[in-house]
Amino acid sequence: MLKGQEKPAFKYEELLVTSCEVPRPIKYDEDPEKKRNYDWQMVVLSDQDSYIRSLLSQTLPRGYLESLRVSFNDEDLPVAWKRLEAHYGQSNAQGMVALITEFDEALAMDFASVGELIVRVKETRNRINRQSRENLKGVTMIPNQYAAVKVLSLFPTQYWGNHVDYSNEGFHLDKVEALLRNVFMDKSRGQIDAMQAQTAPVNYAASNKPLGKRKARV
Repeated sequence: MLKGQEKPAFKYEELLVTSCEVPRPIKYDEDPEKKRNYDWQMVVLSDQDSYIRSLLSQTLPRGYLESLRVSFNDEDLPVAWKRLEAHYGQSNAQGMVALITEFDEALAMDFASVGELIVRVKETRNRINRQSRENLKGVTMIPNQYAAVKVLSLFPTQYWGNHVDYSNEGFHLDKVEALLRNVFMDKSRGQIDAMQAQTAPVNYAASNKPLGKRKARV
């Protein structure tokens, strides 16, 4: 979240139990700050909704998804979630939310290097998938490619965007790890975030050279 930016209006779990709406502020067109915050909240809410639908669509058994009379993506989330609770049991469905939150928290934490981040993500993913397979009828909660996408989203695209192999064989977490280690070396999250505003050199990822020496951490 950017400095000075308001927190999201809703938590992920709230979208599963109620219809979430961000109220349009009075004098929306006259107050640039209110307009900016409202527009940002609407984007966040849309991203949260899409994130939940995408994750569940990728992780729920195909047989369950094909048995639905209405497409999972064509109905309100609370309705879809209530049916999911009835099918898997309320405690197990609520466990899905806890596992999603745990994975997001692992991604949000600070890291001193790409290696530290990847180790944490792999450990968290493996633990979550063991739990989900045991408790949710064989469901793999965090697929490999989904984890790879989430990890890539933490890094400035101008440094890796042209060097990712999106084929089934090439796009997985180990390949993403190798690319990010090559590009960002031992840089911390703070140093990588600072690179967002910089222009990446042409063919930087292919050069196998770091972007200068790592600054001392204060």
